[in-house]
Amino acid sequence: MYKSNFRLFSFLIIFNFAAAYSSIAQKIGHFDSEFVLEQMPEYQQKQKELEGLAQAFTKEVRSLYDEVQKLRSDLRVNEVLLTPAMKQEREQEILTKEQEALKKNTEFFGYDGLYYKKIDELVLPLRTKVGQVVEVVAKKYGLDYLFDKAADVGIVYSNPVHDYTEFVLEELELKKEKEN
Repeated sequence: MYKSNFRLFSFLIIFNFAAAYSSIAQKIGHFDSEFVLEQMPEYQQKQKELEGLAQAFTKEVRSLYDEVQKLRSDLRVNEVLLTPAMKQEREQEILTKEQEALKKNTEFFGYDGLYYKKIDELVLPLRTKVGQVVEVVAKKYGLDYLFDKAADVGIVYSNPVHDYTEFVLEELELKKEKEN
């Protein structure tokens, strides 16, 4: 009798802990936001627009640096013919042109430059849309955490079973478009 009560008691304790453990288990998945964005036609269009803008900005900055190089080469060629005051004046002109080129480069590509503002303007709404859909997918599949493989999260290994990229594409109705 003592053994059967002990077994029953042990079974109840184990069952109780197993039930408690399963209720606190967390479901985790991952998806690839860059892959999802690349599947969106709007994103590809915006990327082309950004590429064109970057080329235009680079061309403008490059032309300023080319002017600086031309002024330097002209100074080297004519250096022996110039008085010290004229030489100093030309060096000052070169320095001013260099500063203008650097300022323009910073204005376009700096931390708060026009290029990055344009990225925010064009791509941020798409990333927000993907973020909202990711939340829907996470709730739909009962996930506690859904990591983005494209972000700097530091996932070294992820089991493909937990990859929810396809579900995000499906929710955005991009997968259906590709299959048709």
